[in-house]
Amino acid sequence: MAIAQIYVNLPVTDLEASTKVYLAMGGTVNPDFSGDTSVQVAFADTILVQLMTRETFATFTKRSTSDGPIEVINALAAGSREEVDRLADAALAAGATEPREAQDMGWLYNRAVDDPDGHCWELLAYDPSAL
Repeated sequence: MAIAQIYVNLPVTDLEASTKVYLAMGGTVNPDFSGDTSVQVAFADTILVQLMTRETFATFTKRSTSDGPIEVINALAAGSREEVDRLADAALAAGATEPREAQDMGWLYNRAVDDPDGHCWELLAYDPSAL
């Protein structure tokens, strides 16, 4: 059996503010899996981010959701450098922050944005033939 979808579940402090950032990065809300304490944002049929209030998220784990060291950097591939810049700029305008400068390695270009809770997302475009 092959993996069919990826779901990234994230605890957030302000559901509305976080949703705004993810929509700015190109996602759309799936109303079937959204409500007062959780919003599902789809980036594709197979890439879904479930934003949950910290209280709702805590019902799925016994581990603490307190701030701590970063444990994961998520990445979304875009079609071009211009699309990376457009999505990153839109996320920043929606309330994200940029934790570092853009990286241009010739074959790969990326920018990182942190959502309001510090969840890091790299937006990238690459040309494997130029590697």
